[in-house]
Amino acid sequence: MNQVIKELFERKSVRAYREDKITLEEKEMILKAAMQAPTAGNMALYSVIEIQDQAIKDQLAITCDHQPFISQAPLVLLF
Repeated sequence: MNQVIKELFERKSVRAYREDKITLEEKEMILKAAMQAPTAGNMALYSVIEIQDQAIKDQLAITCDHQPFISQAPLVLLF
């Protein structure tokens, strides 16, 4: 099986977070990986909003279909 297809089939979502802080290097790698994602017509017209403020994450957890894991994430990126 193609390695990319294999990884897609083995992918899983884990919404339990450790207490560790995300390092600047880790955050930069996450953002670089996101920028490699394809966009319609290769227009790359998007904004990324970084949220670490707990009050905002708590509000997002409610307004985004009551998803409590959002408030528990150490870093939330809105695209």
